[in-house]
Amino acid sequence: MSDIVKVSGTSVVVPPGLAIPETIEGSLPVDSHDVGALAGAEIVTARCRLEYSRDAGRYEIAFFGLDRFDGSAEITGALWRTVRVHAIVRTVIELALPAWVAAFSQARFRRRDGKLALPHEYKPSDPDGLLLAALTYRVAEITGENPALAVAELLELKQRTATNWIARARDAGYLTSVDHESEARRLSQELWERMPFIPPRTDEEYTASRAIEIEAVKSWRDHQASWRRGADGHD
Repeated sequence: MSDIVKVSGTSVVVPPGLAIPETIEGSLPVDSHDVGALAGAEIVTARCRLEYSRDAGRYEIAFFGLDRFDGSAEITGALWRTVRVHAIVRTVIELALPAWVAAFSQARFRRRDGKLALPHEYKPSDPDGLLLAALTYRVAEITGENPALAVAELLELKQRTATNWIARARDAGYLTSVDHESEARRLSQELWERMPFIPPRTDEEYTASRAIEIEAVKSWRDHQASWRRGADGHD
């Protein structure tokens, strides 16, 4: 896939109809945002291997480590205590999931900052609303977030109400059946169309969009490494 994220193993299909990789390996540049002890433009590379657990319904961390490469940061216990492991892992998972799935987490952030308009106010009896709740729940669960909170944020519900929607979605089969991929992709496209950029419309465009995103991360890492060498007088 890239030197940032690699997937392997058998594809796992989870309700409502998401095909996700069994194993994810990530090599992601991180700075003080995710490692509080880092200073200025200093970066290290977080390496991890994640394995999907069918019992837990999420990815489990099988390995996690830090590598400073040619940087100056020493990997000490004090530095480790400032590492936001789950935030880093969540980013790796999001990069590895099928690109169309990203709509459900991205829509939450756009909803939060007021840049997303849902097509209408869903009712608990609306199949699309229940499926959207199920998709939001599942993606949040897979990426290690609070599923009920995610549903509440996207649908603008109180958390207790969101819990009721999740129960309705489960009763309707959206959280137990994997037969809803086509409807899920349709809802994904509708969400992309309500975000402030032109959405990908085909599998090929989704793949190209994700490749650009991954290469942007790689470019950023290379730029930071080059800047650091220059600042140290190595160039």
